Amino acid sequence: MIFFIVFSYSLTQPQTIIEKFARMNNPQLPDQAIRYKRNVTIFWSLFFIFNGSVALITCLLENMYWWTIYNGLISYLLIGICMGMEWLIRQKFQR
Repeated sequence: MIFFIVFSYSLTQPQTIIEKFARMNNPQLPDQAIRYKRNVTIFWSLFFIFNGSVALITCLLENMYWWTIYNGLISYLLIGICMGMEWLIRQKFQR
């Protein structure tokens, strides 16, 4: 929930949270990179909504098996896959 709040709030600011992190390494970002960072922030905000919703549903089902499978395995796999895909896309984008 905290990540969703931070990421989505940053969309209302001139610089998103991801852009602020990127500027720590490269203060002069091109406009194309800024747009990319905003889109990544939107993606993660939507992912946090999805992930939180599924986690809530598994909680409301009152089925310990599904809660454990999703919250202890699937959600982490999804996060890892999303991070890996974003890293691959960023590598291609930077070239």
